Amino acid sequence: MPLENKKAAAAGLTAADFTNDPRVQACLEELHAKFGPGGTPLIVSDVLDANGHQYVNLVQKGGGVFGVALVGYTYVLEEMGIRFLRLAGTSAGAINTALMTVINAKEEKKSDQVLKAICELDFFALVDGHPAARWIIRNFITQRNFTTKAKRWVFLILAVLALLITGDVVLMGLRSSFPALSVLAGIFFVLSGFWTLLMGVGIYYVTNLLKRLKNSGFGINPGDYFYDWIKKLLLTNNVATVSALQKKAGTCPPLQLRVPHPQGLKELEGDVTFIASELVTQNKIQFPAMCNLFRKDIDTLQPAGFIRASMSIPVFFESYMITEIPYKDEDIKKAWKDTFNETAPPGIARFVDGGILSNFPINLFYNPRISTPRLPNFGIDLNDSKPGDRKQNAYGWSLQGYFGRMFNTIRNYYDKDFLLKNKGYQRGIGTVDLSSDKFNWLNFFLSKEDKIELFALGAIAAKNFLETFDWEAYKRDREKMQKDLNTEAAPATPVSNI
Repeated sequence: MPLENKKAAAAGLTAADFTNDPRVQACLEELHAKFGPGGTPLIVSDVLDANGHQYVNLVQKGGGVFGVALVGYTYVLEEMGIRFLRLAGTSAGAINTALMTVINAKEEKKSDQVLKAICELDFFALVDGHPAARWIIRNFITQRNFTTKAKRWVFLILAVLALLITGDVVLMGLRSSFPALSVLAGIFFVLSGFWTLLMGVGIYYVTNLLKRLKNSGFGINPGDYFYDWIKKLLLTNNVATVSALQKKAGTCPPLQLRVPHPQGLKELEGDVTFIASELVTQNKIQFPAMCNLFRKDIDTLQPAGFIRASMSIPVFFESYMITEIPYKDEDIKKAWKDTFNETAPPGIARFVDGGILSNFPINLFYNPRISTPRLPNFGIDLNDSKPGDRKQNAYGWSLQGYFGRMFNTIRNYYDKDFLLKNKGYQRGIGTVDLSSDKFNWLNFFLSKEDKIELFALGAIAAKNFLETFDWEAYKRDREKMQKDLNTEAAPATPVSNI
């Protein structure tokens, strides 16, 4: 049995531990009571299959280990008969998006199989870097006072050095007057040398770690464990190539409309998108749609690499590279020119977390040619801002809150700008509240109870969303939004000079 399976078995963590949690079951009971027999029918879309499943597009936000909450959210949606036509995600959202794409047929439930994969995954194994780095990460993330302890250690080391040097100077000055102090002066001298040697070894070790960090692509962890894990899952579900991934994402059951629509079923096709940030050309890449930028034969690329690229948290993971790009080929040149107006394609592409540019790519499924939507664009937002760092008082934030605000400003601006201009999309977004101080999005050392709680929080958020979602209001808002945009885009009437 693989190591991760042994650890999961030892912990007794199974898919049923998640789905049978009383909080999750309570969510489903409330939803069935409201929308079940004798209740109000749950209507979230006008696109159905023969079994009455309702289809939506789904965008999942990035958030490290908070991806477990995304699974809780989609589990409730599936249990309520909702299925997903087009899927997109960034980082952790890309992971759940990938699994939901390749597991089972589009009309079938997938969450149980996703949970099985999570139960078999040793989260800490994802931190696959140098042992010293693993120790620091583990302590820094899991111990709230680790930073304070680290400061004390540094202060203690320097204080001991200062004390020894002071002792050397004082004792050397006194030993001529007090010969008996010569032995003590010798002891202090030896201790000072030994302590300085230890500090030198420590500095040398840290310097080597920093060199290792640079040589490995400025990433503490190579990310190989994750790559092998996701690749194995793709292969298990018969997805070995980019073409197979696209075929799996696009294969839909026969669809029908609840009500007539001018477009009929035209362009209602499935697909999948993973967002990554490319640093050489500084562009947002959408995989697999933009594979033609990197290869003439897209099946020479590994689809597991797309998810690995999307979740490459800077510094925490090494960058993901695509090498040997035929950048002199005319087709490749044209692809870069047409897509990004780049006239000099790179020979090597370097990817980091897609969340740097678009952590919540809710704009992906916007179609300006459709005024009245046939199905909604659902989005799962993750709110991990801590209570103390949500204060408007800029002087009241912690250091972590300060950097968190700065990072979130960068990674959320692009998506936030779209939502501000297209407010109708807000109706389709549900938010999972992860603001508790007990959760950290980089804590790969989650306990069994924490994983289940994250799943339950996702389920609760999905329940709250479905209870308030109004499909008809969504359509009206979308129609108004498009009408306003068309009015703004219309050329102004020339003013007569007479």
